[in-house]
Amino acid sequence: MKNMIVIAIALLTLLLTLLLTAACSASPNPEPSAGSASAGLPASLPKPDAAEQEALLASLAAIDPRLPSDTAVDKARRLCGRLLGQSPEDQLIAAAKAEFTGGDVPAVSDEDAQRVLSAIGANGFCR
Repeated sequence: MKNMIVIAIALLTLLLTLLLTAACSASPNPEPSAGSASAGLPASLPKPDAAEQEALLASLAAIDPRLPSDTAVDKARRLCGRLLGQSPEDQLIAAAKAEFTGGDVPAVSDEDAQRVLSAIGANGFCR
């Protein structure tokens, strides 16, 4: 009887170990955190065509010529995802400021962040 209990405990331990190992090694499906740039983004972000991209870069340069043109399209696409996800305005402004602050731009004002969002929304690719 004692042998059967020991065997049962050993089998349960082995089974639990296998289940935990399988659960830990399964590829995770990460959920974006609330503070991350990708929070609330659709799986497939709209992409501007060549004319829309040129117009977008011109609009952004008119807001602040220091805004980085080499990464601006990707930043605009991420912000577009937030616009389409109907994030609250304060979160949109914070996201625009976070996306475009850095490098040659020490800080993006709330007004400029709103102008960036308006430029993205009016561009035509963000639908």
